[in-house]
Amino acid sequence: MPTVRYAGVGAETVYGTAVAAAQHVDIASATLDIPSDTELQHGGGIGRSASLHRPGFYAPTGNLVYAFDIHTIGWFLRWALGGYVYTAAPGTPPEVGLHLHEIYGNESNNLPSFTTRLGKDLFEHVFSGCVVNSLEIAVSDGWAQATIDIAAQKDAKAVIQPVEDLLLPDAYPLAFHEVTASVNGGDISSKVRSVTISIVNNVDVANGRRIGSRFPRAIPAGARDVTFSSELHFDDTTELERFWGGSSGPDAGGPTEFAMEYKFEAGADGELIIAMPRVAYIGSQQQPSGRDVLFQTVNGKAYADANTLEDASEINSEMLISLFNSIATMA
Repeated sequence: MPTVRYAGVGAETVYGTAVAAAQHVDIASATLDIPSDTELQHGGGIGRSASLHRPGFYAPTGNLVYAFDIHTIGWFLRWALGGYVYTAAPGTPPEVGLHLHEIYGNESNNLPSFTTRLGKDLFEHVFSGCVVNSLEIAVSDGWAQATIDIAAQKDAKAVIQPVEDLLLPDAYPLAFHEVTASVNGGDISSKVRSVTISIVNNVDVANGRRIGSRFPRAIPAGARDVTFSSELHFDDTTELERFWGGSSGPDAGGPTEFAMEYKFEAGADGELIIAMPRVAYIGSQQQPSGRDVLFQTVNGKAYADANTLEDASEINSEMLISLFNSIATMA
């Protein structure tokens, strides 16, 4: 039996109506699967054993994990945040000839839906009505990795695709040495050991349960949380002072706000810029152990702020992503 494991995704025009894959990725793992405990059990008062069951609410959930590239990550970011503007080849150096995809958090509770097709060796497992519950980007000592947590409407069985028919990206997966970090425009990459960026939509599939259907009729998003965490070399007390809001201890006014930006460089294939113009640390720990090198862990949260797009329009979001690549519009 050949090992054929992939994820294919495509944007839906009608929620829950499955579409063909517009892009495939080589997954590291996937937990997206059928739900459990979907039957309604009726015990009643006759005897000690249940004798009656009926179909109950049904909504698959789980995640995809893969080493992401500059071509495919835009789809998942666009579905996670909702806001999207496309500019064809704006011509700004050094991205001349590449297209610009601006992705940001909008105010709609209705996230864009998509179809996920998982290759599982013997069959293709098709999940329609998918929305992104959370998206995490993690970078440490290897690949830049994305974990996409998904809630879906229903699933179906299809024929698995041969490897030669998969629409795999031309761009290579990004690695830790292609990532830089800056605070208020000043590079801090030399002291960053790892970083995790999280977008959480607080999706609850039960909120999509409506009469007349076993399956969610929609999967609305809840409050959006954008956070980040980093492990840093403890070279100075700068980040601790930002958490305190003062130079010698916690200030009555609380943490200092600042701008955080992460850049992922993919050479001629393009670049990904994740900008959070207004963030504050919500945690900062330095915990020595013996004679080991002392590191510090900082945790931050992004807050909504005004951002200006390429077309000069203003949006209000805690995050603005500028993705330059050769892919035409993802609208």
